[in-house]
Amino acid sequence: MTSVNPGSRIFMVFALALFAWNAHSQQIVTLESAIKTGLDNNYGIRIARSNLQVATNDATPGNAGFLPTIDLAGSYTYSVNEAKVEMVTGQKLDVGNANTNIIGGGLNLNWTLFDGCNMFIRYNRLKTLEEIGALNLRIAAENTVAAITVAFFNIVKQATEVQILTEQVDISKFRLELAKTMYETGSGSELELLKSRVELNADISALEDQKTRHINSKTYLNQLLAREISTPFEVNDSIVFQKKVNYDSVYRDMLVFNHELLIAGKDIEVAVLDLKSAGARQFPEIDFLAGLTYYKNETEASMVKFNRLFGPSVGISARVNVFDGFNMNRQRQDAKISVLVKEIEAKRLELKLKAYLVRIFNEYTNQMQLVSFELENLELARRNMEIATASYAVGAISSLQLREIQKNLLNARLRLLTARFEAKTRETALMLLSGKLVLSYN
Repeated sequence: MTSVNPGSRIFMVFALALFAWNAHSQQIVTLESAIKTGLDNNYGIRIARSNLQVATNDATPGNAGFLPTIDLAGSYTYSVNEAKVEMVTGQKLDVGNANTNIIGGGLNLNWTLFDGCNMFIRYNRLKTLEEIGALNLRIAAENTVAAITVAFFNIVKQATEVQILTEQVDISKFRLELAKTMYETGSGSELELLKSRVELNADISALEDQKTRHINSKTYLNQLLAREISTPFEVNDSIVFQKKVNYDSVYRDMLVFNHELLIAGKDIEVAVLDLKSAGARQFPEIDFLAGLTYYKNETEASMVKFNRLFGPSVGISARVNVFDGFNMNRQRQDAKISVLVKEIEAKRLELKLKAYLVRIFNEYTNQMQLVSFELENLELARRNMEIATASYAVGAISSLQLREIQKNLLNARLRLLTARFEAKTRETALMLLSGKLVLSYN
């Protein structure tokens, strides 16, 4: 019996423990946890959330002009002058280096009482912009969820392809061992042995390329989750589908809940409010004025050596534009055109989404049919491979025939995997169109 060096034994125990720790430390990411992390961290969502906060801060009565403005001002002036004054009464003043001290201050209030209801229009516009900000945040969340969903199942796809190609390599190794045994026993040729080795190397090369694609797909998901790009994780999942998607249901939901269409409707509302605002400028503006004034003047450079004023004031001002070079009329015409443009854009968007829905639903239906077809085809390919492997072991079929059947099994598995992934991406696109993608994962 061969003795084992104690140091080697310790090293082996340490290596096994390290391997077990690394395997345990790999974070397992589910689709739901990935979406939650993405909704919390994604930069696009954070920007949209900040923009919404700005719109919310702006949508106030004060910003719309409902509230008065109050200004407090004060000043102090000191000057030294040479003063010469001669009055019609014969009084004269001739002073060199005359000192003057002026103190002034005031509290002024200006409150617009009427401006053609423009303040109400501005407030409604600000609230509509806030609603648009909320819809943009919703769109950012939906797009993030869609991107994470596709990226997540792409990782599942890439990982499954790694598994498939690993099994392909195992089959090729089996073929190589058989070819080697047959060559050594004289029942096979060197050509068959070399051919088996070349094909094994090709399979190993394909496997290594696929491992790189798998790693890159995980890097992209880390990017979407706005976390360290090299964060290690694994996914223990398969490509699963929600209940069968119904075209009529998606179509109805799209027209009611699609957030791009909702924003298009809000854009029309903003344009209509701008038209009303342009019309309101033809009305007079009435302001209420109030103030409290303090003024003190002490000087040696005047016949009046001391002057002080202190007290309140109130008043009303009104102004109306009589002629501005026809600019108000031009602005109303431009606003009418803007409303028309926004309505056309909304119709164009609706038509675009309807056409996109038809295309995506047709692709979804086709891919789901392919999934059913490839499931059946895969069972046939697996059965064929079992028979071929046993036949090759006893020399009933050639290596070329076995390789062809091996490729058929590989292609059947990859086609099924691709059909599942493509069907899932179309399903995600349909849920995104319906405006209910985020709700489906709540």
